[in-house]
Parts: sequence; C-alpha cells; structure tokens
Amino acid sequence: MSWTRYLALGVFCLANSVYAANISVLLPLTGPSAKASESIRDGLLAAYYQAINQQKTSDTLSFYDTASYQDITPLLETATTPETRLIIGPLLKEHVSQLFYNPPNVPVLALNRVNTANSSSIWQFALAPEEEIWPIVQLMQQRGIKKVQILMQNDANSERLRQGFEQVWLAEGGELLPTYTLSASAKDGLTASIKLLLAGPQTAQAFYLASPQLSMYALPLLNFYQRSPVPVFSASQSYDAEKSLLERQDLNGLHFCGLPWIINPEQWTINQTIQDGTSPESNNYDRLFAFGSDAWMVSQQINSLKKTPINGRTGSLLLVDGQVHRTPVCAEVIHGKATLIKTETGASR
Repeated sequence: MSWTRYLALGVFCLANSVYAANISVLLPLTGPSAKASESIRDGLLAAYYQAINQQKTSDTLSFYDTASYQDITPLLETATTPETRLIIGPLLKEHVSQLFYNPPNVPVLALNRVNTANSSSIWQFALAPEEEIWPIVQLMQQRGIKKVQILMQNDANSERLRQGFEQVWLAEGGELLPTYTLSASAKDGLTASIKLLLAGPQTAQAFYLASPQLSMYALPLLNFYQRSPVPVFSASQSYDAEKSLLERQDLNGLHFCGLPWIINPEQWTINQTIQDGTSPESNNYDRLFAFGSDAWMVSQQINSLKKTPINGRTGSLLLVDGQVHRTPVCAEVIHGKATLIKTETGASR
C-alpha cells in the first residue's frame, strides 16, 4: 500500500475513531496550531503504517483534539481507557505543564519540553532550535575558532537564539565580540548595515547569525564586502530546501546543524514519495513531519527496559531520565546544496 493510501486510511480512522485503541494521540487539530499538528500527525501516521506494513506493530491509534481545552486533565481521563498503554502528546507547553500536576497512570510521550523534571511516566520530546546550538559550538571548536561575533535583528526569536548560543559558547571557553544588530530599516537597508559592520578592523574568526531569516540576504553581502570572508554559522531555519538551487546559491558557505531528513534525504526513500504525493503549498511542513515520524519511533521504546539510540529523521535520539535528547547533523552549503559534514559531535546537552 502506498504512503498516500496509508495516510488516507489514517485520516479516515481519525474522523471515525470508535474502536478501542491502545495508544491515544493528543494534538490541537483545530485552531491556530492546527497546521503544525496536521504535519506532526501525518508524520506519525506515515511511520505507524510503515510499521504495520512491516509487521512491527499491532497497536491501534485514537486521536483527540486538545484545542478547546484550557485544562487538559478531563481529556486525559477520557483518553485513558482500560486498553490504553501509551499517550502521545500533548503539544502545547501549557498542556505539557499540566501533566506534571496530575500524571496519567500510563506512560506519556509529551511533544514539547517544559522543564528538566524527571517523572517515572512522562517523557519530553521537542524540536527546539536550542538543541542545534551545542553541535554548532562543537563544530566551531573543531575548526579552531575561538572568537565569534553574533549578528542579529531586534526581535524575540533572534534574542532567544542569541542567548542560547552565548550561554553555550561562553561555557565552553569561547570569546564573544560585542553583538551587532543588523538593521534593514537604515539607509540602503541591510547593505548599509553590513558595510558599517565591516568598516572597522575585523577580528572575528566567525559570525553566528542569530536571525536565520536573514541568511539568504546577509550571506551574499558578507561574502562580497569582505576580502577574506569568515565562516558564517546559523540555525537550520536558514536553509530552505524548497527554494530553487539558484536561490540557494546565495547561501554558499553557510554552516548549520539540523535534521537529517532535510540535509541528507537520500536515507529515506519515502521522502520523495511524500513530495510526489503532496502539493507544493504543503512542503513547508517537512520538519514537523519528521518530528511526528520520530515521535512514533520514540514511543516504541517508552515501555522498553532497554533504551537504545535511534537514528531518526530529526537526528540521533537517546532516551535518558524522562528526556529525549536529540543530536542533529551538521552541514555546509556548497553550490546551493546542504552537504553533510562529518563531525565528532556528541549528544546535545
């Protein structure tokens, strides 16, 4: 059976879930988080039906929409039937926090991370950008980089990435030059801002671009106005595999750490099958699709006494003390394509 037929069957089961399932999946399938949840659900279903096809599972799934619940406790009670052996979800942080006040009597794989608290029944799994910072820092150190300057826009996401990088970099003994704020509103826009940055003496051995949305514009300018361009590192959001190869040429020289599903898709033949079976408008869900697929694989270890590393679509996964640790792979953009870098990166912290 093809992946698209599996997905169609899964959506049918979602809408007509009247059987006694032994895995309950909790996602906000309506409201503002619906698109993200649909991507996670699709990835989970693809991995689930692949496991059925390979006769690796006999589990049955039942989906519950969490969107209308401020307090998820009543829904958890509904979703925990005598047959339930596992819960996957919820997704929203406020709902995950509520789990720790009244844990269900079955294991839970929460699809977000709210704290480092250990629980005998709750495992936290997230696709957090901060998890990509540790391998980036390791990659820099392996290349002998000691002095870095952070470039960023003045927005909340950039500030979050700046703080995450600064914390890890300084903890590892690196030196930081003063952070430089890029302004697209100045005269001549981003060009003027970067020319001003490069006007003084340059002592940075690398730039960390904490505003990945600027990568496609900032990289060509940095490369053009520097006599000897220094390497640029950023978050994985800087690389959009759906852009044309010509557009991605502007990212040449960019280093980032992210999902094997995006960087090295040849590992999974289903990747091309999915792209052939979906519309171009839906291709931006790749990361969350991979997250949903890995959530299924992780769920199969929750009840096992022996936890083994998982070679997942989102990275190398390891279950330790209630946390699913994810180590991404790293890449450099060469000729417009993300090219895998073989590193000695260890597990993310």
